[in-house]
Amino acid sequence: HLSEKTPHFLLACMFEYYTFIRPTELSNVKIGDISIKEQSVYIPAEISKNKRDGKVALNDILIKEMLKLEIFKHPSNYYLFGKKMTPSTQKASSEVFRREWIKMRKELRWPESLQFYSLKDTGITDMITDSTDMIAVRDQARHSSLEMTDKYTPLWAKEANEKIRHRQSYF
Repeated sequence: HLSEKTPHFLLACMFEYYTFIRPTELSNVKIGDISIKEQSVYIPAEISKNKRDGKVALNDILIKEMLKLEIFKHPSNYYLFGKKMTPSTQKASSEVFRREWIKMRKELRWPESLQFYSLKDTGITDMITDSTDMIAVRDQARHSSLEMTDKYTPLWAKEANEKIRHRQSYF
């Protein structure tokens, strides 16, 4: 749906799901904050909720999507998401994500309980259930503690871990 109608909003959704960058922070990301070489995006303390500099990994899928949309043909001082969801010298308000989400949700007849920010929660939960290292998930989400990250762990995933039950040890 989005790849045909609003591919730049699809990119925003992918960013939320894979990077866990909060919408307010996402609206402040500039193209120069993104490193293809390191496959990362830098979140400066000035725009970060926790007021600390941070760097998060960019999934291969995100890099390919940005290349497809020719994001890196724009100057580094451009905001990744401008008012029309495309790179621009004028940043979009974080509300643009919510408005686009509501419009899409109505078109697809999705329930109101599904929010744009739900993509972050789902991304974290999916990484945890994919057996991704909890420290890596914590760092990607820029959580202050593993306790915070653990709140996203579904109850069924807290059962006895198959890998641990069959782990070979040196003892």
